Amino acid sequence: MKMYEAIGERIAAEGVRSFFGLMGDGNLKLIPHLVHERGVSFYGARHEAGAVAMADGYARASGEVGVCTFTQGPGLTNAITALVTARRGRTPLVAISGDTPTVVQGLPQDIEQRPFWEAADVPVQDVRPGSVAADVAAAFHRARTERRPIALNLPTDLQETECPPGTGVPAFPPPPTPPIDEDALERAAEALTNAQRPVVIGGRGALEAGVRDDLVALADHAGALLATTLPVNAWFSGHPYDVGIAGGFANETGRALLGEADVVVAFGAGLNHFTSRGGTLFAQDATIIQVDVDPTRFGRYIRCDIGVTGDAGEVARALRERVSAGTRFRTPETDARIAAGVEPPPDESDEDGMDPRTLSRRIAELVTTDRTLVIDGGHFMGFPSMDIPVGDPSRYVFTLDFGSIGLGLGAAVGAAVAHPDRLTIAAVGDGGLMLSLGELDSAVRYRLPILVLVYNDNAYGAEMHFLRMSGIDDSESRFVNPPLDQVARAMGADGYAVRGPEDLDALAPTLRDIDGPVLLDCRVTERVRAVWLEEAFQRGTH
Repeated sequence: MKMYEAIGERIAAEGVRSFFGLMGDGNLKLIPHLVHERGVSFYGARHEAGAVAMADGYARASGEVGVCTFTQGPGLTNAITALVTARRGRTPLVAISGDTPTVVQGLPQDIEQRPFWEAADVPVQDVRPGSVAADVAAAFHRARTERRPIALNLPTDLQETECPPGTGVPAFPPPPTPPIDEDALERAAEALTNAQRPVVIGGRGALEAGVRDDLVALADHAGALLATTLPVNAWFSGHPYDVGIAGGFANETGRALLGEADVVVAFGAGLNHFTSRGGTLFAQDATIIQVDVDPTRFGRYIRCDIGVTGDAGEVARALRERVSAGTRFRTPETDARIAAGVEPPPDESDEDGMDPRTLSRRIAELVTTDRTLVIDGGHFMGFPSMDIPVGDPSRYVFTLDFGSIGLGLGAAVGAAVAHPDRLTIAAVGDGGLMLSLGELDSAVRYRLPILVLVYNDNAYGAEMHFLRMSGIDDSESRFVNPPLDQVARAMGADGYAVRGPEDLDALAPTLRDIDGPVLLDCRVTERVRAVWLEEAFQRGTH
């Protein structure tokens, strides 16, 4: 058995159902082997960044390890942006790259690849002819337990090496859990006991640990409100004291209540610049408690008054035992404020296009609630995040961990492959769409149920608004797009131009029954400027 065959055998044994990639000479035998000999479904991308984004979206939506493959040299360099995004998003992913032959020098694609993996903070798992199964299994184990991409970097001549009969796969012990810091635990319990307005925030680490019920039980016992960081959107959905996202996309009610908290307990959340609104979301005299298995995360972005090292579930249960029961923040006044909800802002649609907030809310009404929402980058990104609700975090895929535009369409393909019976909405800007237009072809080839919702302002919107706020001419941020609905139709998707609510109403039957790619070219007004953008500008973070 050749090495590429042994690698394919082990990938299939790991339970991989689907993988994504772009074929080149560094994987041209591995891909057909996985498809035809191992029964693994392959989804081809038009760009290597799209292939990684597909695997990233698939992993985030399915909870499985994402797998992608591309060739050496430019294949790897093209993939770097999406790899960094997956790394910062803590996505379990195995990236399989070719490499130039070890015995031939001076080939056009030859480049020292390990520094690129290191720059992306993606470890390389070496694969040796005598231990292929164990090495590939180790890559998958590391991806799952370390919550990060792991690379298999495979020179083309090494892939042709004959392997000895299959070797066993070792049993991988579970990662150790640090003991609870008892002194910090007691101080956190005392702060919660004395709190009048406590809040419990769930972050990505808590989601990965699967401790939702423990956090809800603690909040119910302590009379606390519940909130999440952005990647954990909708985790507490349906709970009467869920106030939504903490951070730049918080609604007005949630923002106000979080600002009144006197004790904030964050589980598995770094409380970064976005979550804390640049340190302004919580009151200056609020006690900030962070719970994490990694104490180096305490106080990384904002002050941490008490850092409790330990498993999120164990700490939540221990706090519940030590904190006296009470209603605290769950008062009739709070009940009334939450029940009142958020008053929609006045519609600012004009002759140039729709208010993006109105567009988002109307789409949420017209399409099925059985949906996944994938967010690309741009000025628009807060509007669908806030106004198109989803049922749980696996249905919300946010691709901005590295601040790049253009990854949302690829991630939507992966999310749709993970759940082909569910509508996937890809919310993109016109700039991000044009950067990744080839992946619309991927969606068409596989007839995936994806609604591509284009917030089209004929500009790089964030830059346009920043320039305007700076008093600088915005001409260089603006451009004229081709008719995007016609482009979509030329590529085999259904495409429609949307210029106002009446166009959406006319499309209602189509939007209720989407069974393949549909693109809506939605012209949006320049009049509405996102609040999160104004805050970022005021903090001087751009």
